[in-house]
Amino acid sequence: MRTLNVYSLLLIITCIILIFTVVPFTIGSSDSVQRVTRSVVESENDVKYGVICDAGSSGTRLFVYTLKPQSDALIDIDTLIHENEPVVKKVTPGLSTFADKPEQVIEYLTPLIRFAEDHIPSDQLSETDLFIFATAGMRLIPEEKKNAIIERIQVGLKRITSLRVLNPNIRVIDGAWEGIYSWIAVNYILGRFSRTNEPKVGMIDMGGASVQIAFEIPKEEGYNGGNVYEINLGSNDLDMDFKYKIYSTTFLGYGANEGLKKYENSLIESKKLADSCSPRGLNKKIGELLMNGTGDWDTCLVQVSSLIGDKNLKTCAKPGCFLHNVLAPSVNLSNVQLYGFSEYWYTTNNFGSGGAYHYKQFTDEVRKYCQKNWSDIQEGFKRNEFPNADFERLETNCFKAAWVSTVLHEGFNVDRTKNLFQSVLKIAGEEMQWALGAMLYHTRSLKFGTGLEEELEILQSNQQISNFFSLCIILIFVLAAVLYRQLQTDSLYKKYQYLRIDSKPDFLNV
Repeated sequence: MRTLNVYSLLLIITCIILIFTVVPFTIGSSDSVQRVTRSVVESENDVKYGVICDAGSSGTRLFVYTLKPQSDALIDIDTLIHENEPVVKKVTPGLSTFADKPEQVIEYLTPLIRFAEDHIPSDQLSETDLFIFATAGMRLIPEEKKNAIIERIQVGLKRITSLRVLNPNIRVIDGAWEGIYSWIAVNYILGRFSRTNEPKVGMIDMGGASVQIAFEIPKEEGYNGGNVYEINLGSNDLDMDFKYKIYSTTFLGYGANEGLKKYENSLIESKKLADSCSPRGLNKKIGELLMNGTGDWDTCLVQVSSLIGDKNLKTCAKPGCFLHNVLAPSVNLSNVQLYGFSEYWYTTNNFGSGGAYHYKQFTDEVRKYCQKNWSDIQEGFKRNEFPNADFERLETNCFKAAWVSTVLHEGFNVDRTKNLFQSVLKIAGEEMQWALGAMLYHTRSLKFGTGLEEELEILQSNQQISNFFSLCIILIFVLAAVLYRQLQTDSLYKKYQYLRIDSKPDFLNV
């Protein structure tokens, strides 16, 4: 019986150990699961912020964006909204005006920075990246003055803000990257990145001084020339789902205002007094000559066409050629969905042709307008006959219509009748800003749900330890059960032996 009590005690101790080892690890694992689940939920609801400044030639515009993670997709980016208004602020003049006074640039930027800080939670400021990308105006000033402004900003902002200021995020970007950022923004707003097999939209953006173009090069295209950029919007460079090959470049001198200068210079050189690209009866002095508007728009088209390309350079064959001289991918842009921005929108919209582009409808309206007498146009403006046009544009409408169409059709080889071109101001209800594309590209590696992977590793480690202890306890329990069973067998056997030896039947005692 004493032996039986010992083994019974061993069994009880085994059960107690089982309770105090397996149960706590099970509870601990459950807590870990709950904690990680909670972390997953928090990461899905996690919101970070990004601040970017578009430092253009006429002013600097600040945008504040919210950044949220999405599983198996790009970061979800939206303009921060406060009291039903986007958090956007602009200051003037342009950054380039500080070329001779770089010491004043921080004072100029401070209102923008304070505006952003007022709309971002204070505990998020140190984790919020600030980008300042300068464009056309800053490209034109001398290199040493440009560098002085950039260095002042890089050093000075770190002293006045808690936002994260990294030197590479304060710089002048070239026109090609401005085009790439616009391409990213357009396709992101349209949701094209969430549908991998759907063709991406190309874009043409004409300003006053230059025109930019960006579009995706098909995988089968063997173009090895310049102006090609491989970009990856995935969270790491090994992610092939969001990798694209983009053709992007800027053509200086092909903006609407620079085009007008070329045209007027051609009139001065030819000493022609007839200005076919102005409405009838519009007389204006160009240089020393007094020009008379004839409103002959077909003649205007011929004259403008002669201004496309550089006559001193060798021409190249279509379709792999832009503006007569520039080698390009042999992509038929007539079959690419193209969005035209800025001057393309303003000019086509002035003639009631904004949106889907119809060449005949557009040009018919232009011809009617240009054939009007200048005095009638002025009176018509007072009667609101041209609701989409500013008064300042009335003089140049004929020329700009000829310029945008000629650059599109002769410069970029888009067919006049069979094309997928459309002019746009807003996409999905919001104005396209290249700043959105820049923010998406430069925050693609942003980490959300910090510590989640580490918690998962700990959970797995704890589970493995729990499983090991459980196995050990089970083995001990089995061993105890075997020993207990053996004890019972031995006890019965000894009892039986005792009865055999010490007990005698009654008949033997006779």
